[in-house]
Amino acid sequence: MLVLLAAGLHAQDRKTLEQKRDALDKQIRTTSTLIEQAKKEQASAQEQVQLLARQIAAREELVRTFDSELRRLERRIEEDQDKVRRLEEDLARLKEEYGRMLRFAYRNRSSYDRLSYIFASESFTQAYRRSRYLDQIATHRRRQAELIEGTRDTLEATIAGLKEQQAEKVALREGQVAERSRLAGDRQGRQTALNALRKEEGRLKAQLKKQEKQRNELDAAIRRIIEEEVRRNKGSNKGTFTLTPEALELSADFEKNKGKLPWPVERGVITSNFGRQPHPVLPGITIENNGVDITTEKGAPVRAVFRGTVTSVIVIPGAGKAVVLDHGAYRSVYSNLRDARVAKGDKVETKQPIGTVMTEDNSSKAHVEIWKISGSGLEKVDPALWLFRQ
Repeated sequence: MLVLLAAGLHAQDRKTLEQKRDALDKQIRTTSTLIEQAKKEQASAQEQVQLLARQIAAREELVRTFDSELRRLERRIEEDQDKVRRLEEDLARLKEEYGRMLRFAYRNRSSYDRLSYIFASESFTQAYRRSRYLDQIATHRRRQAELIEGTRDTLEATIAGLKEQQAEKVALREGQVAERSRLAGDRQGRQTALNALRKEEGRLKAQLKKQEKQRNELDAAIRRIIEEEVRRNKGSNKGTFTLTPEALELSADFEKNKGKLPWPVERGVITSNFGRQPHPVLPGITIENNGVDITTEKGAPVRAVFRGTVTSVIVIPGAGKAVVLDHGAYRSVYSNLRDARVAKGDKVETKQPIGTVMTEDNSSKAHVEIWKISGSGLEKVDPALWLFRQ
């Protein structure tokens, strides 16, 4: 039972690590495609720096995953080597016991003539007992032979498994070395881009100021829209924000899907996280992000992360359009859209396209926010915690 349990745990650990490695491989392929696209279309160097930062983080995680897989495999190899030693000792002991049994039978072969041994009995009871005794000896010898054969088969299977594990270890080690080499290349590329960007500090600060203005305008517009909805709701419900049964069910379904919501774009990489964080290029400067920025392909459709109703389509001068969806006590916001494919009052389904990502400086980023309406007011939450972990 312990052996089976250990084997099951090993298989589970291996499957988990392989799934993680596959997910990281997929993310790295997506990021690599976006990096090549950014270079080809001469996207802003800042965009390339952010993509390379994500690529580096993914490669570092992949290298750590390779380390974990190698440690798991090395533990398994050590365990199987111990098992091989124990099996070899068991096989030697079983053969020795079987040999002693055969030698004893040979030395006393005249006594083991079955018929003469039984007929020499003094009574019927003794004859029966002698017959049973000879049957037991034969059974024991047969079982001993089966044990030897079974142990030999187990030993051979374990040795074969060890050879496969050794080959897997070599392949993993080669993969790890290759990823470390690519990681070094990514770091060098990011540093080169950073060095070039730091010569453009004035332009970057002007760009940052523009982005902050647009973000504040969007924040104020979203807050104004949601607060107006809350005021109307309270006016109809004696001063208390109350959800209809349908809205309550929608909110509950939305919450149940935390960590499982589909991505708002089919292919993309989060290049700016939620909350306060250092500027990707300018040292000593922090930025505030009310949601997440997802770098995607040029002209990519932006999709609803959950079913709901369009409560507003906002136009931000110089920053495209934004769509707000109602999910009961939650609102999802999709901005930096070149166009909107929905209008106020429309019902939308999960993954339904609601707009097209806007491209600026050959950079295409979908911005997504999630807001929650609670008794204490409005709360911004981290969309990355709600999206499916790729």
